Amino acid sequence: MSTVVEARRTVIRTVPVFFMNSVLAVTIGIVVARLVELSAVALAGAVAGRDPVIRLSGVELRAAGSDWVALAAPVAGVFVGLVLLLLYPGSRDRSPGRLAMLWTMLFCFRAGLVGFASGALDESTALGSELASLDLPGGIDIVIAVAALLALALVAVGAAPAFLSFARHRSEVGTRLERMRFAASIVLVPAIVGPLLAIPMFLPDASGFIGTLPTIGLFVLLTVICAPFTTAFRPPEVVEERGLSLGLVAGLAFVIVFMRFGIGSGMPIPPWDESLNLTWRA
Repeated sequence: MSTVVEARRTVIRTVPVFFMNSVLAVTIGIVVARLVELSAVALAGAVAGRDPVIRLSGVELRAAGSDWVALAAPVAGVFVGLVLLLLYPGSRDRSPGRLAMLWTMLFCFRAGLVGFASGALDESTALGSELASLDLPGGIDIVIAVAALLALALVAVGAAPAFLSFARHRSEVGTRLERMRFAASIVLVPAIVGPLLAIPMFLPDASGFIGTLPTIGLFVLLTVICAPFTTAFRPPEVVEERGLSLGLVAGLAFVIVFMRFGIGSGMPIPPWDESLNLTWRA
């Protein structure tokens, strides 16, 4: 008599520690993307002779001149996002550092593309006012905004397989329901919690940047929606154990110290500018 043995699959579940790593990576990504914007405007302002000072709330341009320097922020965001996109496939591990790189890339794209879209539609912004002053065909602002938002949607959709690749085992993302659950645990929830941790680093906020942070959850919502239908990724065949990344903890601590004590009181560009008796303190 033969005995039939039924093999039951043990489903691997996401460990809470990896969720915490994603929260840390989100916070670091938000701050780094914002620093990219601020640094780009400050450097463009220095080249244009606008005498810039980087502050937590934005870049203060103390000298009159062209408002085109504000265009450096979205351009830098898209440029840095493209650079990270080119470098990302070269890193094939599933480390927390790579997760932070992925989040930073997404936030750079988000900052740049949203900057183009909002700038084109709002004439009160520097980009909008400059476009309005040019003799351009009617509707060009709508074209720029739609193109930027479509590109942002493509970035969000393309992020789904990248996040699913961080699964500890293929059984963790084996079905549509499991892929949805996994994406919600390391994408959507961290995208809501991470901005809350980043808020103290941008206080006081005179530019309204903090008000834009809640839209981050909407940005990655498309990623989560697409996750169940995504199959173009390679999860590990052997269970990979994960732990809290001390590197991400140290990275976040460095970012906090730099934001509060590095540029908290204002950092002129170049740093040795003493016209306001501002000095750079490491």
